[in-house]
Amino acid sequence: MAWADWEEASMGEPTKRYRSIKELVLSHVHQAKGCVNYKQLTAAVKSQFPESRWHETHWAYYRHQITKGRFCNEFSEEEKANLALAKHVPIRPRSPACAASPVPVAFATSRRGPRARDDAVKEVGDAILGHVRFVIGLAAGTDEVLRFKINRWVFARLLQDEIRVKRPTKKRLWQSGMRSCQACGRHFSSIKGVEIHRKEADKGYSADNCVLVCRQCHQSNPPAA
Repeated sequence: MAWADWEEASMGEPTKRYRSIKELVLSHVHQAKGCVNYKQLTAAVKSQFPESRWHETHWAYYRHQITKGRFCNEFSEEEKANLALAKHVPIRPRSPACAASPVPVAFATSRRGPRARDDAVKEVGDAILGHVRFVIGLAAGTDEVLRFKINRWVFARLLQDEIRVKRPTKKRLWQSGMRSCQACGRHFSSIKGVEIHRKEADKGYSADNCVLVCRQCHQSNPPAA
């Protein structure tokens, strides 16, 4: 089918009912021979799954899986080549209030997290987060309990990755003789309960960028950068 014919034919309501968005997307790509129009694909998804959380990052995920990932063997070289040449849909950063987020609201809208000062970092980070949320949604489906458990497990593992860096840095500062709060001067009798503070928020946890502080100072009046 020529692109013009596919574009005209796809303007109407889809004649086949699909059991899942994945089935619809893969069929859509086959019918278009890889020449996918994102707006028409979105219209088809919304038509059959009006309550879905379909987003540009979802299409980016499927596109990657078709050209290089798990669905690669299900498509011809022509389809994959056309898909690779088709115009990419830009992934825009999501608003914190975006209803597309499948994670618990308290976590998704929290203002306690860092705000990326580098636009490039924010763009990449938002894209990665979008993919993670989408994959969690695929794994959990409509099971909200499973969704919460997966989300919490991923969140905990990322925290552990940071803790693995913080602990040796904290110990190194303690062994260097830093035995008092660098904000109020309170003496520490033990490393237990002592907290580590980054002097420059844009940099990671290292002995050069960190100091030891008491919990009260860290929460209320941390040392200036």
